[in-house]
Parts: sequence; structure tokens; C-alpha cells
Amino acid sequence: MRAFTKVYITKKGEFSARGGHPWVFDEEIIRMEGTYKNGDLVDVMSSKDKYIGTGFINDNSKIRVRIISRNTNDKFDEEFFARRLRYAIEYRKIVMPGADFKCCRLIFGEADAFPGLTVDRFNDIW
Repeated sequence: MRAFTKVYITKKGEFSARGGHPWVFDEEIIRMEGTYKNGDLVDVMSSKDKYIGTGFINDNSKIRVRIISRNTNDKFDEEFFARRLRYAIEYRKIVMPGADFKCCRLIFGEADAFPGLTVDRFNDIW
């Protein structure tokens, strides 16, 4: 297992996260094992120590963890994020072909597995 801090969540939080919701709220956290700084990646765990996902933690938000992956084998390197970006942009090219692609939302936060991130394109400005 990785050396990420473990964040254990309530049954309610687990149900939500396993259902695909990318947010873990502060009141859903039972306990944490390990140390971290805001912005670090943490592993989200069930109360029975089962892996749920990995996300960025932020103590300054009621949305304490924003899950970016549900695959325990993911390696969070440059290629991980480049692959996600490529997928989002290629998808937009399909659903917004031609001129529409010149003015659209390229990254749509949670829908593209980039919780909290929005990137708009206005012609040559991204």
C-alpha cells in the first residue's frame, strides 16, 4: 500500500463515495492515520479498512477530500494527469465538433474526474 494518509469515513460517506460521488465532507470523516499538508493526496477508506479512492485533501473546505481515482493501482504522475486531460479534450472534440470546439468547457470538474477544476476555451484562450 502507498504511504498516503488514510482518511476513514462514515457509512453514509462510504455509500455516497461508492455510488460515484467524488466528495468527502468534513462531517463524514471518522479518523485519519498519518500526516499530511493541505493539497496532499490521501486514501479514502471505509470503516472496515477497505480502499474507496484517492483524492486531494483540504482542511479549509467543508468538502474535505475530492476523489480523483478509485483505482488503488493508479500512479499519480505526469502521465496520469496527461491521460485524463487527453480524454476530456478528445471527448469535447466528439460532442462539440467544428466551430463549437473553439468555445466550450474543456474540463468540467467532477464530470471529467477533476473535482473542483474548470477550464474553458474561448477560441485560442484556454
